[in-house]
Amino acid sequence: MTFKRSFTKRKNKNEKGFTLLEVLISVSILSVGLLGIAVMQDAAIQGTVVGSKMSISTNMADEMMERIRLKMPGVASPGFDVTAYNGINTSLAATRPSAAAWQARGDYDQWAARIQQYLPGGVGTVTVVQPAVNPLNRNDITVSITWPGATRNFTVTMMTSILS
Repeated sequence: MTFKRSFTKRKNKNEKGFTLLEVLISVSILSVGLLGIAVMQDAAIQGTVVGSKMSISTNMADEMMERIRLKMPGVASPGFDVTAYNGINTSLAATRPSAAAWQARGDYDQWAARIQQYLPGGVGTVTVVQPAVNPLNRNDITVSITWPGATRNFTVTMMTSILS
């Protein structure tokens, strides 16, 4: 007489669990979700860096405008010519104001050094324009700072008018 044993497992109606396929599908869905979160985190960090540099460049452009404004005739430097700042470009040493315009030259040197310190590769420019019809002796000043980003260049431009 031979006995055969059956090794098949009987399923109990109350037995619950996950199959390997269900676990693989769950892990795949979870992985896609976590990957999306990682991408969003990277975008948030890049946005924070750009925002920080935008804030720094705005403050530096405003700083240069204030330096020019403080040197207006009748404020701190009688006889100072605001047009000494015209054509400044921190990437071109030839645009550095002459020694005769020593105040503008000092402002240029300090501003150029600060731009390179906080915005490496950045360039600051200043233009001073007197309108053709100018009964109030007005000077229109434009200060721009451009710096390289990871994917493109960024620029902050500020404009003002002063009467001298």
